[in-house]
Amino acid sequence: MRISFVIPSRNNLKYLKQAVSSIEQCYGTAHDIVLLDDASTDGTWEWINTLDGSHIIKYRNPGPDRVGHTILYDKGVEISRTE
Repeated sequence: MRISFVIPSRNNLKYLKQAVSSIEQCYGTAHDIVLLDDASTDGTWEWINTLDGSHIIKYRNPGPDRVGHTILYDKGVEISRTE
C-alpha cells in the first residue's frame, strides 16, 4: 500500500532536508512525500523545486502571510494521491 508523508514547513530547511533524506533512504520512491512551504524566507521553496521524482508533491502558500501548519497539513492531505 502506498502512503503519503505530509510535511508542512516554515523556515525549517535544515530539518526538512533531513526528513526527506530519511524517508527516501528508508522507502525509496515507494511512497509520496508531500512538501508544503508556508511562505518561508530561508530558501525552502527554492530547495523544494530542485527535487525531482513522481513521488514528490509540492505546494507553496503564495503568502506573503503565513497560514500555519494546521492549514498547510490539511492542504497536504487534500492534494495527496493516497487515502
